[in-house]
Amino acid sequence: MSCQPTVKPKPIANFSIEAVTGKAGSFKLTNKSQHADRYQWNFGDGQTSTEENPTVQYRTNGIYNVQLTAKNEVGSDDAANSINVEGVNVAGSVMFWTNARGDSTDIEVYVDNTLQGAITTFLPTGTPGGCGTDGYVTYYRTQGTYSFYAKSRRRSWSGTVTIVNGVCNLKLLPR
Repeated sequence: MSCQPTVKPKPIANFSIEAVTGKAGSFKLTNKSQHADRYQWNFGDGQTSTEENPTVQYRTNGIYNVQLTAKNEVGSDDAANSINVEGVNVAGSVMFWTNARGDSTDIEVYVDNTLQGAITTFLPTGTPGGCGTDGYVTYYRTQGTYSFYAKSRRRSWSGTVTIVNGVCNLKLLPR
């Protein structure tokens, strides 16, 4: 009588990709690997995951190479596929506003040394309704950090603003 040990087979990596309806840049990855008990995903944009069936959200349009490494105690196997990401909003905005009239003059707003407009309204309490509100200055641009300065007759402000894809940020120029 002979006894042979059970040998676990080496993993076979495999997966499918499905776009998430109504959410540009979002994809559900379904792991179809065999004989694996650990997973490492690389989504091609710096994001990674060890989930078995992750969902990934891309922030910019482009073609990304997705790689899955399926592992067990015997070894590992890799599978790769490309995702063409389209329809992601690659711009954001920042709205400059103030909570005080200051010296009773409009406040000119410059981003990267270019005049963007003038704040003609002040809001003593609360916050404005959002980017594009009349009386304030909204700056639309691709994602990044930009220098700004603003000035009225006797007052000035300066600094940086960060624009995030698809996001409306508010920048208060305080009293």
